[in-house]
Amino acid sequence: MEWIQQWVERFHAWQRGEKRVAPPEQRGRVYERVRDGGAPGAVAAKVRLKPSMTTRVFRAEEKAWYRIDPKTRKLEKE
Repeated sequence: MEWIQQWVERFHAWQRGEKRVAPPEQRGRVYERVRDGGAPGAVAAKVRLKPSMTTRVFRAEEKAWYRIDPKTRKLEKE
């Protein structure tokens, strides 16, 4: 039954694009990422998008639109 667990681990590593580089008894970092055309084990750059929204306010008294500056958080007339 141990060979089934090893096969399952190798299958999951294959799905992630990795291969096992250490013996099965070894613990810790035992997988290496395999990249096409790149260095093996290279760290992939990850990008996290920063959500941003522009807010507009309409002042009926002045009949004008104002935009909130994201840096200063103050209203600026458009």
